[in-house]
Amino acid sequence: MPPQVYELRFKGAASATLAAGFEGCEVQTEGDETTVRAVVPDQSALQGMLSQVHAFGLDLLELRIVSGR
Repeated sequence: MPPQVYELRFKGAASATLAAGFEGCEVQTEGDETTVRAVVPDQSALQGMLSQVHAFGLDLLELRIVSGR
């Protein structure tokens, strides 16, 4: 899989601590939802991001590919 840009959207506003957990990603909060955007080099890295969402106990609303790189 070539690197792709993914967005993960979850319920809740990201605190500074939570945003730091997604180091190297663009984190934006709008209202009561947060979007994390990142270049994901492979499936393993994508699984790692999803594991972060699970570890933080976040409610994932959407996962989408924004573009290929």
